[in-house]
Amino acid sequence: MLQTRPDLGAPKPYTFPKPRRLTVGGGTVVAIDVPGQAFASVRLVHPSGGAAEAPESMGVAALTNEALEDGVHGNSSLAPALERHGAEWVSRVTWDGFITGVDAPANRLDDATALLAEAVRSPALRDEDVLRRRDQILERFWLDASVPSTLATRAVGGQLFTGRYATPLSGAPERLKSVDPQTVRDFHASSIAAVAGTLVVVGDLSGVDLEELGSAVFGDAGAPQDAEPTAPGPAPGELPRVVVLDRPDSVQSALLMAHRAPARSQVDLPRADGVSDVLGGMFTSRLNLELRERLGYTYGAGCRFDLRRDSGVFLVSTQVDTETTAHSLTASLAEIERLRTDGVTEGELSAVRESNTVGLPVTYSTARSLAGALVEMVVHDLPEDHIDRLRAGFEALTADDLARAAQEYLRPSEMVTVIAGDAKRLEGPLAEAGAGPVTVRDPETLWS
Repeated sequence: MLQTRPDLGAPKPYTFPKPRRLTVGGGTVVAIDVPGQAFASVRLVHPSGGAAEAPESMGVAALTNEALEDGVHGNSSLAPALERHGAEWVSRVTWDGFITGVDAPANRLDDATALLAEAVRSPALRDEDVLRRRDQILERFWLDASVPSTLATRAVGGQLFTGRYATPLSGAPERLKSVDPQTVRDFHASSIAAVAGTLVVVGDLSGVDLEELGSAVFGDAGAPQDAEPTAPGPAPGELPRVVVLDRPDSVQSALLMAHRAPARSQVDLPRADGVSDVLGGMFTSRLNLELRERLGYTYGAGCRFDLRRDSGVFLVSTQVDTETTAHSLTASLAEIERLRTDGVTEGELSAVRESNTVGLPVTYSTARSLAGALVEMVVHDLPEDHIDRLRAGFEALTADDLARAAQEYLRPSEMVTVIAGDAKRLEGPLAEAGAGPVTVRDPETLWS
């Protein structure tokens, strides 16, 4: 006999753990003690992201980040050294940060962090290792770009910005070829080895000496120099406009619509993310219901804000059949205009609140997720109670807030649409769609 499902109670309020912060030498340690969390996460954050790269060395941060995994002895020596302690290497580069770290059992944290310190402060960076890593990035660049959605995403920066953002984060292939091992060593010496950074530590920290841990990682490195963000210039060309990346005989199109957005510090995140959720951030969002459920054009459509220290991008993305590409574009624009004109419903408002608050205890239930939140706070100089403020902001949202956000943050008149697909079959229908002049590009010439 089936039992009656119990009634759900009111969700319990969630408070993000208060981190402990201490200055150690030229760096800062930010830590959250989670009693009983036997697996710990350590992240070292440097402010040397891709946005700060010089034009002649674009991609050097990403290449250096990958080359660190070759360790102090070269030839991918770091991974097996970490494995002896049950630890895993974690690293990535964003536009605004250079992040390295380890995930390790809390009782082996000192050993794993010592290997992190060695890899970051004194890697081998041998010529043969750097060149191998560079060749792997170059090969992966075109392999990934064979996926239409990836190709469109990488191409959109050149349609919105001049300067560094016009080129993909990993660097354009032709430019990356000129980044030699000495350039990597120079970048590492000036921007990584010489800069202490911020050490994020999360896990069961009983018995862990955070000051000693920080000293081991920072050594005698100094504090980073503060740099004032400068908004990049816009790409030339009429707005709105459509760019087709020609993939002859493709039966599908990757459709990406984008416009510039404010910097992270200039955005009211609950309102911006809330209106993005209504438009394309949830399964019940308007774009998904229109393009997937009503029209049957796609398996899914979505949108998001990519917010950086000095600027941002708003993106709408989906993949559709070639024949339905033009109508998918006009239907998406119509949904954006309807949201700007009519605002949101009470049901949509409720869904936004719940999706961004109810699941917080699960979202931040692991050391890795807590460390990820702290890394974001460090990179964007956010207050320690950022998550709590964010939760309170979502809880306080009103329909009027989201209606104003739609007017403020969604700007279809400034939209650039990038479509990876069969230009011969797309150019005519897209010209008739009225979303701006249509230009056709050969993908292989985008970054030459």
